Amino acid sequence: MMERNVASADALRRLCGTVMKTARQELMQHLSEAGSDLSPHQFLALMNVSGHTLTLGELSRAMGLDPSTLAPTVEVLVRKGLVQRDRDPQDRRRTLLSVTEAGGALLAQVTRQDEQGPLLSGLQALGEEKSHQLISLLEELVTAIHPTSEAEHAHPCQLPMHKGR
Repeated sequence: MMERNVASADALRRLCGTVMKTARQELMQHLSEAGSDLSPHQFLALMNVSGHTLTLGELSRAMGLDPSTLAPTVEVLVRKGLVQRDRDPQDRRRTLLSVTEAGGALLAQVTRQDEQGPLLSGLQALGEEKSHQLISLLEELVTAIHPTSEAEHAHPCQLPMHKGR
């Protein structure tokens, strides 16, 4: 049983490496076409904040990164006017991050370009049911790798599936 799990872990590393390489190249192309100089890492942070108001700690947990690693990324997004910082009205010690209008426009522009990419083509080839199943299983795997409390588990890393594409 253990040997099978080791082989599965090796296969997962190989497959995830291929998917990540494709996803990174595709995202870099989309960002370039949108006229953005953001890195894929910066864009993913922006995407995680989108539709939410998060603290740096919540964002770091959602992305699986240390806050000290993520702070410079957030600073770039703030400096570029894509994310804003606001004090939490209920707790003045907390700083909340949210996407600005410019950040939302960039997200929409890059997302529209995604309709032509290899990841979407691959998901379409799988079909809607298998695509949902794949994402659900990956979310379960991430939760098993990085268990969190119930409050932390409800983070914004849910990947929306677009119907009709």
